[in-house]
This record gives sequence, C-alpha cells and structure tokens, in this order.
Amino acid sequence: MNKIEILERDEIETLYLHNASLSTLTRFINPRVHWVWILGHMPNTYTQWWQACIPITKNGDSINAEFRLVSYDLMLSTTEFLAIAPKFENYGLVLIQSYQRMPDTLDLSRIPDNQQVKILRSNGAFPRIYLPHAVETAQIQCFEKGYLASITIPN
Repeated sequence: MNKIEILERDEIETLYLHNASLSTLTRFINPRVHWVWILGHMPNTYTQWWQACIPITKNGDSINAEFRLVSYDLMLSTTEFLAIAPKFENYGLVLIQSYQRMPDTLDLSRIPDNQQVKILRSNGAFPRIYLPHAVETAQIQCFEKGYLASITIPN
C-alpha cells in the first residue's frame, strides 16, 4: 500500500492521486452510497464536429446531425455507474456520490465556491472526485472523516 497524505480543512478530507484514471478512482466509490452524479460529461473531448443521433427534446425526439461541444450531467445509481464505469476510462470526470438523489434544480456552476460544501453536505454528498483528464492528478474530497484513509491504493 502506498502511503497517502490526506489534507483536512473545514471538516473535508482531500487527497491527490497522481497518474489517475477512472479504474484507480472507482475504489473511492462506496457501494453503500446510493447515487452518482456525473457533471458535464463530454462524449467527444475535442472541439470538432462529429456525427451523432442526439435527442433535441425532453420527449426523446432525436436528430442525426453533426454536433460539437455536447455536454451533459448524468444521475445514476451507484450500481449502474459501477457497471458502466469502464466506458469512462479514457475521459476526465467530475463526480459526486451522494446518499440521496440530487435535486433537479441544483446547478453548482451557479453557487459560489465558498457555499458549495454546505449545499453538497445538505444534499447528502459523500465524495467529490475531480479528474481533469485521464492519467492525470485527481482530487478526491470526502465529506466523511476517515473514509479516504480506509481505501487501499496499490503501488
């Protein structure tokens, strides 16, 4: 097991994991915590036009066209997320796992940074994982003291 340094500030534990990919980060997902919220997933990380069939209405009306800069949030059960996690292996990821489903109207981009922790905690957030790109340094924050230290990180 690697020795990891966990930083603590304002009752939030944070660690940084170098050369991370989703497969190394899934060990921080707690199967007893019910929901996974993926923020701003981009199926094509390049700014380029690409052919896809995407819904253009809530009712599922889709069109086959060229798109770019497609980005969306996903709300999945933890079980569903872990089943499809390998599909995200080559992507960056912003993920919040929570005990309760996040509200429809919660948009972190509209909440000042200094208020986000309070809002996330009040909505049952457990860890927040930020991986800018695959095989880069990830930031893992946990709102439950002691959980990060319980995770084994391979050499």
